[in-house]
Amino acid sequence: MSRFKTEFWVGLFTIAGAVLALYMVARTGDLRFERREGYRLQATFRDVSGLDVGDTVRIAGVYVGEVRDIRLEDAVGKVTLSILPRVVVHEDASARVGTYGLLGDRYVSIDPGSPELPPLGPGDEIRNTQVPESMDVFFDRLNQVAGQVEQVTDNLSKVLGGPEGEKAMREIVTNTQEVSRDLARMTRENQAQIREITTNLAGLTRQLDGIVAENREAIRKTIAVMPETAESLRGVAREANDLLKNNRQNISDTIEQLRVASVRLNASLENIDLISRKVKEGEGTLGKLVQDQGLYDDARNTLVEMRNLIEDLREQAPISAFTAVGGAAF
Repeated sequence: MSRFKTEFWVGLFTIAGAVLALYMVARTGDLRFERREGYRLQATFRDVSGLDVGDTVRIAGVYVGEVRDIRLEDAVGKVTLSILPRVVVHEDASARVGTYGLLGDRYVSIDPGSPELPPLGPGDEIRNTQVPESMDVFFDRLNQVAGQVEQVTDNLSKVLGGPEGEKAMREIVTNTQEVSRDLARMTRENQAQIREITTNLAGLTRQLDGIVAENREAIRKTIAVMPETAESLRGVAREANDLLKNNRQNISDTIEQLRVASVRLNASLENIDLISRKVKEGEGTLGKLVQDQGLYDDARNTLVEMRNLIEDLREQAPISAFTAVGGAAF
């Protein structure tokens, strides 16, 4: 009886282990025992390495179908996908070959596209396809990175290795320690000043908060009118631009006239400068008059005498008139 019980429990545990193993295989290998038909879509990939018939098709990680056929066509892989009837794939959909984990099985991931576009029907092709780089390329790049790391390590070993490198590292550590001690000492010596600076900053922050609180409404109004002000500035800019466009010829003519006037003014200034130099050097009548002191004195005396003569004539004019009137009367 006990032997029967032992065999019973052993058989029970064996069956339970087999069921558990089958469940784990089904979960990890994504095995599906039911057969769900759907409509067929085509997708062309330049590389379908690792992808097999029966591999799953997923949207956002959710099972929506499986790979039904893989064949070579024009040096690329032509893959036939079976999609569940309830799943809608649109014209701008994309498909790519993905991998479970780093070394897991392959599957086809689909982005269903924009709902605004028409859906794909049986036999249509997903034109936007992508294939991730193969593991060989990944390992090649990993080897390159490893080689670069090894080269950097060798260089560091050459720089820091030996007595000189050890001495340099010791000096670096020593300098770092000295800098840390200096910073700690400066902090201790200036604690009062640091505390005062912190207090001042806190006070300044409070004052700024108070200013902002007191002028919050003004600031809000200023911010509110900023779009209107910007629009006004844009209007002024447009008007100025239109004014420049409409008066471009007039402005050009004015600038040309100013240029000609500037040239003439420069010529006049040069003539004035030439005349001034000639007068200063005593050339010409005016120059001689200015430079010759005798002529200047004679001219001055002549002007004085003429002024006196005019005054005498003014004084004698009434007497002459009276005499003329009297002669005419008698």
